[in-house]
Amino acid sequence: MLDSKREVQVFLKIFEAFANWDGEKHFLTMETDNPKGILTIMKSPGGAFYYHRKNELYWDIKEIKVETDMLTEIIWTFRQAVNKSINEIAV
Repeated sequence: MLDSKREVQVFLKIFEAFANWDGEKHFLTMETDNPKGILTIMKSPGGAFYYHRKNELYWDIKEIKVETDMLTEIIWTFRQAVNKSINEIAV
């Protein structure tokens, strides 16, 4: 469970342990409540992070590259959805 921004930073360092692999990159998909939709976080083999949003307000045309500091804030904002996805993988 992500209970602090420090834990989010650790989570990003070991992201692959919680993510799925599609043959090109690791990814974690979660349902968000506000706005209602889907958020996908991806990590390339080179270590770069990306995200993609599809929800009731907007739909990203392509994956968006994001720096770790900004991604930490995104994950912190949606930590409830991230925690739920992590728990579903652990089961």
